[in-house]
Amino acid sequence: MKVKTLLTALLLLSSSAAFADSDESKSNEDLWKYVPTFNGTFRTFYRLSTATGESRFEVANARLVAGGYVLPKVDYRIQVDFCDNGKIKILDAYARVRPTTGLALMAGQMRVPLSVEATRDPSLYYFADASLTNKFGNLRSVGVKAGYTIPQLPLYFEGGVFNASDMSDHKQWNSALTYSIKANYTTASGIRPEVGFMSRVPGGSGAGVRVNMLNASLSWKYAGLFVEGEYIYRHYTGNTYADAHAWDFFVNYDFNVKWPLANVVSLQARFDGITDASNGLYGKNGTLGTDIDGCRRITAGITATKIINKTWTSFRINFEQYFYGHSAAKPSASDNNQLVAGLVFHF
Repeated sequence: MKVKTLLTALLLLSSSAAFADSDESKSNEDLWKYVPTFNGTFRTFYRLSTATGESRFEVANARLVAGGYVLPKVDYRIQVDFCDNGKIKILDAYARVRPTTGLALMAGQMRVPLSVEATRDPSLYYFADASLTNKFGNLRSVGVKAGYTIPQLPLYFEGGVFNASDMSDHKQWNSALTYSIKANYTTASGIRPEVGFMSRVPGGSGAGVRVNMLNASLSWKYAGLFVEGEYIYRHYTGNTYADAHAWDFFVNYDFNVKWPLANVVSLQARFDGITDASNGLYGKNGTLGTDIDGCRRITAGITATKIINKTWTSFRINFEQYFYGHSAAKPSASDNNQLVAGLVFHF
């Protein structure tokens, strides 16, 4: 209590100047919103390739998120992954202004709107690995974005303009920007459709061709059952490469249990796939090459989770079975049949 009293006193002193002209009185509890909040996600796995016999351990994520308010309608978010398979990545660094109910304006580095799977935080993954649709929809960049929820209606729109250059390079000038928009609606029965569109020139210069993507997904949650399907269509302008497709369909069912280390057990099954695709950048011969080999995958899994308030710990086992065409290059152990076991926790 002494620590809380001291912090409250400091907050009162530091905020008195900012709110000196305001007639609005603030309680001690209101001032606590200006104290930064933190949450994090840790995921570590053991992988055994049943195709090659090789194995490895990994830390897939060690994410820490900090955020809070600096003014009543202005907040910020900073997200850093301190171990994305051994690499440190700054993912989010943006400020957000909420000028009116339902409207949020964001500026900085953030998620580019497209794909329900790509938007999902790793702590909320239903499987050890993201869907193959993530190869198309997973993009962060620097720019501006607006989100709006229609009052009294669970309909949400989000769109923005971003750099097309790499998110780690904020100094590169772009001759072409990235444009993206999405919308979703959540019904009282738990059905949630979402559609999206993205247009970008990879690299933000003449080194690539403009790539347009359309996205549609539909999910349904009822009691312990959750079902989701998603599809992404990818078009390369100028007939520079054949159109590409990615899809995902999965089912998750939760059972309540009373175990020492778990109070929920989940069974999962997924079918996803992707066709041959290019990253949109010209090769040395001035044409687009195949950077992603088409494949299909079946994943089965079981997860035991202990949930206490907003903190949870999951023990997860997945098996992934890949199917490649005859023309595909020999896949690596990471993109082949494998058994995955690991630990995930979020706080």
